[in-house]
Amino acid sequence: MCKNRKWGERLGYKKSVFQSLAMVTQLGLCVLTPILFCVFVGNYMDSRYGTKTLVFLLILGTLGGGRGAYMMAKRLIDREEKERNRERELMIRDVLEDQENSVTKPKTPGRIRTCREETDIEKDREV
Repeated sequence: MCKNRKWGERLGYKKSVFQSLAMVTQLGLCVLTPILFCVFVGNYMDSRYGTKTLVFLLILGTLGGGRGAYMMAKRLIDREEKERNRERELMIRDVLEDQENSVTKPKTPGRIRTCREETDIEKDREV
């Protein structure tokens, strides 16, 4: 059983590493693609029509890449927060179900009487 648990932990670790690697790659492409596209379009327009739009399009591509990266990071954070909330709700639900399903026995009175209990019983007999 310990071997299976360690194997599962290893897979979970590898899974999170690969997810992080994929996210970083996707984030890089999300930023780089609009910048390169705008540079190529600006270079084409400069060479074809003789305009000076390369700098403007470079700034536009940088802003677009930054916005894309922001939106992507925001989606990722929201997704992770939803997963954490779902896991927390499942844990709470499991705890509540365990409490409902558990059988508790009432505490039985002890057989040994204390001095105070004996005096209370004697007073009750006298009255």
